[in-house]
Amino acid sequence: MYLPRSNLHRILALTLPGGIALGLLLYALLDIVTRWGNGGTALTFGVALILGGIIGLVLSLVAWLNLRYALHEVRQHAVRTLNADLPPLTDTDPLVALRQTVADAVAAVPRSSTLVTLAQRLCVASDREAMLAAVAETLSEHLPVRGAVLLLHDAERALLFPSVAWGIGVARRSSTFDINSSAVGRALRERRSVHLSSVQMRELLNAASPQTLTVASWPLWIQQAPIGSLCLILAGADLRLNEEQQQLVEHSTTLFTAYLQTTIYRQWLEREQNRLAIFERIAGSVAEQPDLERALVQLLRIAAELTESSHGTFLLIDAETLTIRTRITLSGGDVLPLNLTSAPILKHGLAGWVLRAQRGIIIDDIERDTRWIPTPGLELMRSALSMPLFHGERPIGVLTLASLNPYHYSQRALALVSVLAAYAITVMVRYGYEGIVEPEHLFHARRLLGRYLPPTTVRELMGQQAKLMQALQPQAVSGVFVYACLRGIERLTDLTAQQLFERVAAPFHNVCRSAVHQQRGVYIAIDERSFSAVFGFPQPQSDDAVRALEMARKVQAVLGDVWLQWRQQFGVDLALAGGITTGQVVIGVIGQADNATMAWSGAAMREAQRLCQLARNNEIVVAESVLKTVPSGQFVLEPLTPVSLRNGNEPALVYRLAGHL
Repeated sequence: MYLPRSNLHRILALTLPGGIALGLLLYALLDIVTRWGNGGTALTFGVALILGGIIGLVLSLVAWLNLRYALHEVRQHAVRTLNADLPPLTDTDPLVALRQTVADAVAAVPRSSTLVTLAQRLCVASDREAMLAAVAETLSEHLPVRGAVLLLHDAERALLFPSVAWGIGVARRSSTFDINSSAVGRALRERRSVHLSSVQMRELLNAASPQTLTVASWPLWIQQAPIGSLCLILAGADLRLNEEQQQLVEHSTTLFTAYLQTTIYRQWLEREQNRLAIFERIAGSVAEQPDLERALVQLLRIAAELTESSHGTFLLIDAETLTIRTRITLSGGDVLPLNLTSAPILKHGLAGWVLRAQRGIIIDDIERDTRWIPTPGLELMRSALSMPLFHGERPIGVLTLASLNPYHYSQRALALVSVLAAYAITVMVRYGYEGIVEPEHLFHARRLLGRYLPPTTVRELMGQQAKLMQALQPQAVSGVFVYACLRGIERLTDLTAQQLFERVAAPFHNVCRSAVHQQRGVYIAIDERSFSAVFGFPQPQSDDAVRALEMARKVQAVLGDVWLQWRQQFGVDLALAGGITTGQVVIGVIGQADNATMAWSGAAMREAQRLCQLARNNEIVVAESVLKTVPSGQFVLEPLTPVSLRNGNEPALVYRLAGHL
């Protein structure tokens, strides 16, 4: 039904129908009464109308008074609540005045300046810590925020790591969250907020903080790329925000993301400009140094500056002996002598690992990796980056950088350091570093001799050109010759060829080669189960026979432990047999350059092999000619039945090597 705007018409429209209806009801009642009285129908109807009209006017007056009272109450409540003066009414109609009062009250509601103030604070913030503090302090005025942590996204490692914290939040670089497996990481990928308990996110809380906390995480995205998460630490267990609070946090994180994006891009730009400037001056700053050591120190400073590292070291090694020649470091402290640290570093340390792997590596957290060997006097490092230095196929050294913070290095830092490592090789070539610059024929000679001779002998030959050329010429050599064979290997039928090589043949040859080289002998690997050794090349020595017997005893002793291990692994007993004799062999180089090999042949080699065949398991048979140059009583030699070592020859005396006095 249409209700007119006029106050009187509105009241009459609402009340008169009710009054008339009440009058008709009274008429019906009076009619019933008059049926028993003398009054006429017209008189009775008129009395009912008059009575209904009076009642309707009374109801209209009551309604009008109630509207005026409601208007007064609403106006007074608005003034008290808003603490503001409302403009005077311009209409006497109570309903119109009530609508005007509501409009004036809405207009007088103070608008919140929270987001405007937050934007102003973010605009003047100089770093991430100040920006996070601005957001957290602003939200703490409306929410029970007790702490906040900014988690940044590392796309290279698919990790979230704490960057800065506020309040009771803690930014520990070691507290990382996988983008795929952690709850906060999945929420970031799905672009949604998540509420977690303080137990689930205890890595982000101060140890002294109360446990009745809720950690709420909001994703931070720039277009289609995630940059991190904002974690708010709220007072209360399993706290949930209402719709208005959720909107406030979402608007705040949107502002935070916008300003954070600007800061991150500015830092990236400044970092790239700084790196470009460093690379532009690197050649001049290094070339100005008077010697190689100072040039490498300067290069090390540049590497530390590029990667923001706390520590840096160059280790220059001897490729033949795999020992450390020189150590160049940026950090002081009580550094142990190289003769004490060289072996552990190259055998168990990070430098040795990268040399064997021939590639750079990043250690995100040193506390979880045993390859880092701490240096006395140096602060406790938490992450490291190491890069090997190779000149061709020859290892020259290792460049290692370290930081006090875990998860400090990225793949980009590894790429930058690889460029500096290549430049370091160029610098060493320029300064004529020992052994790195040599003619091609010397390089091939070094590689060829290194397959057979011990590193110390190779180094001596490389320093004496005449002896080196003589060693590479075809010649007949007199010396002591050893032939040894591993027996029982044919029973390892359950192993594939690759497994046989890796688990049996390679360890066997490594043990024997080490024993031969320790006695300055030549090692010749014949096949997977046998080898020869020559004592007397490149120059015969008076103690060749003694060193050959010492080597045989050493091999027997070392392999004793290996037999037990193989028996437990394979269930097969393996044994070593060997023969030692003296004589002459012909030596020559076959092939050219990288394909060159040394050929060894002669009657003495065949005689040593014959003695090996006559030996029983774990027995070394020695020809009588060997004893002529061995001091009497130095070794325990037991005589055996004379045997013919060559076709048509008389039986010769042979002995069993039983021990060492």
